[in-house]
Amino acid sequence: MTASNRAPGDRPESQGPARQRQALFAALLALLVAATLLLNIVALQLGQRLNLSYDLTANAAFKAGPETRALLAGLERDVDIYVLATVDGFQGSAYLQQAQRMLAQYPNLSPRVRLTYVDYVFDPTFASRFPQLTLAEGNVLVVCGDRVKQLALAELFNYTYTPTGALTILSSRAEEALTGAILYVTSDDPVRVAVLTGHGVADMTTFTRLLTANNYEVAQVNLATDALDGYDLALLLAPAIDLSTDALARLDAFLYNNGAYGKTLLYTADVTQPPLPNMDAFLQEWGLVVGDGAVFETQAERTYQYQPYYPVAAYVDAGYRDQLKDPSAPVLLPLSRPLELLFTTQGSLQNEVLLEFADTAGVRPSAATAGFNVQQATRWGPLPALVLASKRIYGATGVTQFRSNLVLSASNAMLDTFSIQNTSLANSEYLLNLLNTLCERTDVVNIEPKSLAGQTLAITTRQASTLGVLLAGALPLAILGAGLAVWLARRHQ
Repeated sequence: MTASNRAPGDRPESQGPARQRQALFAALLALLVAATLLLNIVALQLGQRLNLSYDLTANAAFKAGPETRALLAGLERDVDIYVLATVDGFQGSAYLQQAQRMLAQYPNLSPRVRLTYVDYVFDPTFASRFPQLTLAEGNVLVVCGDRVKQLALAELFNYTYTPTGALTILSSRAEEALTGAILYVTSDDPVRVAVLTGHGVADMTTFTRLLTANNYEVAQVNLATDALDGYDLALLLAPAIDLSTDALARLDAFLYNNGAYGKTLLYTADVTQPPLPNMDAFLQEWGLVVGDGAVFETQAERTYQYQPYYPVAAYVDAGYRDQLKDPSAPVLLPLSRPLELLFTTQGSLQNEVLLEFADTAGVRPSAATAGFNVQQATRWGPLPALVLASKRIYGATGVTQFRSNLVLSASNAMLDTFSIQNTSLANSEYLLNLLNTLCERTDVVNIEPKSLAGQTLAITTRQASTLGVLLAGALPLAILGAGLAVWLARRHQ
């Protein structure tokens, strides 16, 4: 073919712009690939240094709270966290993933914290480093120097039973457990708690776990055989068998502390207790009386879910109330005994009501029959619900130099699992604040459990009744009135 017979598109000079476009496209494609690669590298580096995720849960369940951040920011010692599991072992459960995400934040928030996953199956020699512990797969060890805190995987969660009787996770306490463990291993002088055994005392495991998680060193002590020396706080929880005079003398010696005082005894009463004459005499020396019967509430708005024997108490002492994150949250005291103060001040003894039942509360005697009605109540409120009795030694200037305390609760059930783990109640926070103050602790944090389930509507009976009136009555009437107004307006146009 001659040059004169070539089509215009076949001319060599027309291929130049096409090649240029192809080269430009290839260059742009290469630039895009390089930019994507560079962006991924930058994101990876930032992800190792910064938390690029965003927590959309209502209670920030995947984010360390301000108490933990403040503690980690002020660490002065190196802390090692060993997780006896593989990283992949935390898959399959939203709560396990939440615990893993919480673990990962600790070294990111403090250069003094190191997190190490130990494949316990393939590294059984790791246990030789901690011969005093019985280790198991899934354990978390928090170590600072010679101090070690061992956490079982189950201790990172709160549990409950479903209506079918199956055990299920209620909420995560991973942050509470980990931060408490760091406080424990870095503290030089932890508060020691004696959980008194024998005499048919109640087993309040959830409450003692709460103390352990908040840096209390908890141990079981038998009053008949073990000494109370070295303990700061003793728990005597609803004994069903009366204490001997010798056991009560040990309690007196514990609170006297060779004249140094500085001790606290927490005693709880329960409606199932038989008469305890020796224990009653001991309490009367402090000006306190645990009466007969059970406290009931006649006003539904002052009960929990309309149960008259599950009354909520009013705050009398404003100081402890104002320490709560939510001062409107109620304290529940189920199945309470009636209390009475013989005096408020007598010599070195001083008694103060911290919580009380309202004047609409009454007392059902223990001998009442099934046909009991409120007219047969033996007493009416206001009734003390939680009392702080103290023996004080004053200095020359009138300032308290030494002091021991006896905290008397009308309800042992205020320490049970339902009351302590219920985030709509202030039981756990209030008791921790009270004991922290009495034990003069400053290195404390109060971390609430984190639930990944839908939020429970935390309202009292009165609030529930008000919402019911608004939603079932006021709101429909308002909608009806608005519709009627629109119809009348259009009719008269």
